[in-house]
Amino acid sequence: MLVVSFPRRVLSVTGLAFVATACLGGGASAQPAAASATAFRAVGNEPGWTLDIGGSRMVLVVDYGATRAELPIPAPVPVEGGRRYSAHDDTHRLEVTILDGVCADTMTGMPRPATVEVSFDGRALKGCGGDPVSLLRGGVWLVSHLGGQPIVAKSRLTLAFGANGRVTGTASCNTYSAGYLLTGEGVTITMPISTMRACEAPYMAQEAIFLEVLRGVNRFECSPDGVLKLHAADGGTITARREVTPVATPKKPARPR
Repeated sequence: MLVVSFPRRVLSVTGLAFVATACLGGGASAQPAAASATAFRAVGNEPGWTLDIGGSRMVLVVDYGATRAELPIPAPVPVEGGRRYSAHDDTHRLEVTILDGVCADTMTGMPRPATVEVSFDGRALKGCGGDPVSLLRGGVWLVSHLGGQPIVAKSRLTLAFGANGRVTGTASCNTYSAGYLLTGEGVTITMPISTMRACEAPYMAQEAIFLEVLRGVNRFECSPDGVLKLHAADGGTITARREVTPVATPKKPARPR
């Protein structure tokens, strides 16, 4: 095994935090913020590589583990759509550019909230970075289509992925709850549990379809225009967008009479 190490140098170092993102291209951020040791991971293929940024270190592993480089995190430099980290010594040079925007892994299809470009001793590496779950969490998803067909008029289907590992929402007639788990290649959802309220036949039929598709979900996609698509193993799909919460307009004070 060839191990590439970098001598310790005095570099400007910043702590890192990574802002959770919505499933939106361009509107959300997966960029580091100050004063945290929260880790950021990027991955790429052909050759396989990983990059971990957290605490005070950047660790790059290339060639499926055969080459490893570790060095302090330099101060980030803003670039259009993201940030860049550059560090070098007398022999080696590492430059990492993190750009906001949904990026799909070229082997698994797993979406991540950032595109990552790495230059390591003249080698160009490209991949995706950030936590995939951050694309799902943070607000309510409003379902528009089941299996490519629009949902029943005046019905409401929603999904909300919580930090507690539960997805909850409204399934047309009833509310439901299920567990969800992200794996290396997709997302799995446990058997949904719902309330037992009855309603009109079209809504009950739609609810049954929705819950059946939901329990079979094994992967998801996020498009640049903010569309979330859940895919089930049997070919069923659920398409949704973030629900926009109206901003209340402050009332003007009444004029004195």
